[in-house]
This record gives sequence, C-alpha cells and structure tokens, in this order.
Amino acid sequence: MLHTHLTLRQLRAFCFVAQEQSMTRAAEKLFLTTSALSMLIRSLEEELGLRLFERTTRRVTLTDAGSELLPTALRTLDQLDSTVRLLQATHLKQGEVLKIATSPLLAASLMPTVISQFRLEFPGVRVELLDVPVADVAEAVRSGQADIGVCTSGQENRDLKSEVIFQDALCVACPEEHALAAMDSVEWADLVEFPLVLLKPGTGLRNLLEKPMQRWSGQFRLEYEVANIHTALGLIGAGLGVSVLPAYSLARAGVQGIVARPLTNPQVIREVVTLYAPSKPLPSSAEAFLNRFKKFAAQTPMRA
Repeated sequence: MLHTHLTLRQLRAFCFVAQEQSMTRAAEKLFLTTSALSMLIRSLEEELGLRLFERTTRRVTLTDAGSELLPTALRTLDQLDSTVRLLQATHLKQGEVLKIATSPLLAASLMPTVISQFRLEFPGVRVELLDVPVADVAEAVRSGQADIGVCTSGQENRDLKSEVIFQDALCVACPEEHALAAMDSVEWADLVEFPLVLLKPGTGLRNLLEKPMQRWSGQFRLEYEVANIHTALGLIGAGLGVSVLPAYSLARAGVQGIVARPLTNPQVIREVVTLYAPSKPLPSSAEAFLNRFKKFAAQTPMRA
C-alpha cells in the first residue's frame, strides 16, 4: 500500500499558488520568500510523483493533476480550520482578557474590523486595546500592560519575540481629482512635480522614505512635514499636497475623497509584526486573534 507524507504547509502553499496563479503573490500572502515557496511546491510534486503546475514567465497554472487535487486540498484545509476554531471557542475561558498594544494608526484602521470579527467568534474573550506611540508598543509588552503588541517593524526589540503578520506596500495618497489619481501606478520621479506632505524626519515612516528619496535629493517640494498621519490625510483631503503613506492608512473610516495609487521604481515594503515576551507562553486567545488578523490581511486589498 502506497503511503504519502503530505504536510499542511505543502497543501496550504499549493492552494495559495493555485488561487493566486503567481508564486510572488502567494509568497507575500504566506509571508515566505519565493524560493521557500518554490521548495514547498517542488517537495509536494516530488512526494506525489506528479507535476501540479505549468510555469511560464507571466503566471502559474494548474496541470490536470493539480486541478484534480485542488478541491480536496481546499476541503481538507477548510475542515481543519473549522475544527481549530471549534476547539478554540470551546477551550478559551469565559471572561478571559486579551490585552493588545498597537499604534494609533493601526488602532484606527485595521484593528476595529479584526476585533469585531474576533468577538463574533469568541464572545467570551474581552479585548482591551491600548493605543500608544509605535515606539512605546514594545515597552507595553515588556511591562505586562499588554499580552501582545502589533506595530511596524524596524525597532530594536531583541528581548521580545517577533512574527510578521503582513506586508504593506507604500503608496501615493492624493485627492481623487488629482492628476496622479488618473494613473494606474506612480513612480517616484512623478512626485517631483507636486507639493508633498510627509511625516517629520525621525519617524519610522520617514526613515523608510529617506533612501528612495535620495535619488531625487533637492527636487522634491516638501510643503508640509507633520507628526501624525491623520494630519497628513487632512492636508491631502484639502488639496494641499500628496503624500507617501502605507496603503492601510486609507482603510480607516472617515477618509473621503482620497485615493491610493501603487508607488513603484522602487516599490517600498514595510512589515507589520506582532511582539510578545518569550518568557511566558502566548495565550490561546492571542494565537486565535493573530490567526484572524493574518487571514484578514491576506484577504483585504491593502497592498497598493
């Protein structure tokens, strides 16, 4: 009798590639490098002794064997996810409190939806949200004020464990009637013609912009430098300039008349991570919450 030794990582990788028809996009959603994802697919094909994908320079398509495997793989993963949710709902304690520290932008943009979905599945868990400056998220975890922190990466927190939740591409934010809004994508060179609204030097986002901006040093028109992304959005909405912001910053309620366009040549990616103390086990409620966050991020078009 022939026994196969397929892993859940292989099946999940297979399903994502099949759905995205792209190794690159699937790797982004799985938080893997393209080479690591390719190795998973290759090991699955070797285990089965079948080729599952036809690969071209533009896209990846299923072979006949891959098409036959896909429904079973999707059903298997869906059944497993349903069982895990049932177990978590059964064993998470009634009245358990999950304390999350995060930045004000994430607290206003993505957290409300994720918390709402989480509470529908786990009504017995109370979520406490601590919105603090991004530099203070790690300290909230260290001091025990929060079970987990959710923030952008880039801080030196070697005493804490860190795990990537999703990656976000920086985009151009501009009024919907602006000339840049008519473009499918915007290059950095296109920005020299327009007044810019940027965060002040020293902020995490501004530090991320310094390298790509050096190429056009002295050509950009810095109209406003502000400390808060919400201030930048207000100035953009009033037609006083355009900005370079994380795509998810426009996901918050109340942003009207502003659109995001992909920023390329180069594209700038930043990671949103969770932080937690290695000295104590991660609460089951935290694991369940982070799984919901990852799934929400994978299904939400936040990338520019």
